[in-house]
Amino acid sequence: MISRKKFLYIIVSFILIVPTLAMSIFRKYTLGLIAYLDTRLLYMKRQIKTVPSELYIAKNGTPQQNITRAIEMAGGIEKLIGKNDIVVLKPNAQWWNQGRTNLAAMKGFIDLVLTIPDFNGEVIVAENNHFMDDSLPEEEKDNVRGWIHLSEINGEIDDVKHNLNTLIELFHKKGYPNVTKYHWRDGGPKGDIWGNGQNGGIVKSPAEGDGYVWTDDEYIFSGFFGLKKWKVKMTYPVFTSKYSDITIDLKNGAFKRDGNGGGHYFEDVNVKLINFSALNNHGGYTGINASIKNYMGIMDLSCGWWGLKPEGYFNVHGVGEEYYPHAMAGAIAYFIKNIRKADFNIVTAEWVGWGHRTNIDKATRTRTILASNDPIAMDYYSSKNIVLPLSKSRNLHDPDHPNSAISKFLNLAQLTLGEGVLSESMINVHTYEFDS
Repeated sequence: MISRKKFLYIIVSFILIVPTLAMSIFRKYTLGLIAYLDTRLLYMKRQIKTVPSELYIAKNGTPQQNITRAIEMAGGIEKLIGKNDIVVLKPNAQWWNQGRTNLAAMKGFIDLVLTIPDFNGEVIVAENNHFMDDSLPEEEKDNVRGWIHLSEINGEIDDVKHNLNTLIELFHKKGYPNVTKYHWRDGGPKGDIWGNGQNGGIVKSPAEGDGYVWTDDEYIFSGFFGLKKWKVKMTYPVFTSKYSDITIDLKNGAFKRDGNGGGHYFEDVNVKLINFSALNNHGGYTGINASIKNYMGIMDLSCGWWGLKPEGYFNVHGVGEEYYPHAMAGAIAYFIKNIRKADFNIVTAEWVGWGHRTNIDKATRTRTILASNDPIAMDYYSSKNIVLPLSKSRNLHDPDHPNSAISKFLNLAQLTLGEGVLSESMINVHTYEFDS
């Protein structure tokens, strides 16, 4: 038996809670259905003329052997890099183990660059992992996560464990001061949502100093049949080489400040951006983390929500919110089209995280390097032929499943970019296998 007072309490609670809960469930699933139908209609309308893409794959060698052979098949390092170029390598450094770009492959690529006859340029490893350690001195705050983590797997170079910092030190010890690093840090203040990297500086031009440029160019994602819109400002980093003192404006090129608030762009120095990613599961947002998703470490996540300003905007990760989690693909593709496209894309699949970014029990060693000028084609192929057979998750990793995370992500990227291949029959695959 229960008291009358307790009985009345239960009845009132039921009356108050159940309608609220029912409305919440109704709202969630109704809006989810609308978002699904809206997305399907969007993709049905697309008309993209594509040409075949070239994909170069090397397997079963060491990471250094694989990267060397893949670049050779693509035409050789001198086809990609000139002798006076500033080469910016963009890895995954937010995580470690399978979540970080394979370090031996990166070393192999840098070795190739340094063997270019009369190479007079430089190599800069640059990344924004969106985190910092406030307990460290200012110049050390960004030395976190993949920069310092000595992983259980995927970080060995010649049987010695390394992180990104010690990778750079290897070249310094060998007499190559022109191999350096740079920590991009989100420019403005952030709310306490995710990733505490912030206040790295906002600039209008490279003449002002290092930091992020928040442009007037914006991407608008439209959802719920046009009834809701999300705006994303395009942002990109400006940073100065510790070796040459040349400032890199990632959109416009190499810049030399004159010390009086001005400066000039170099006409004879090119900036080459190499998109150097890992291959990982990334759940319901993007399906996988590979070439397209790797651009997230270039853009400023303090510009728009999660940031505190500007009002009315979302950062590239927050666009679409929970209704269209794949919408970040549109913002990234818009960045590629209008701000900066990588000069070449490399995916290091020495270890593949088919179920987790750092848990090595959910990673498999596939001893593979992929390279291409088409990041969409490479992500399509990687997901279908490498990640999916390991995970068996069609809802996440099957790019031919119309409602999978990777399918929605890559379709929106292709639609926004206006190019890229999403059909295996349109990918010319060049493969070399070392004797395992």
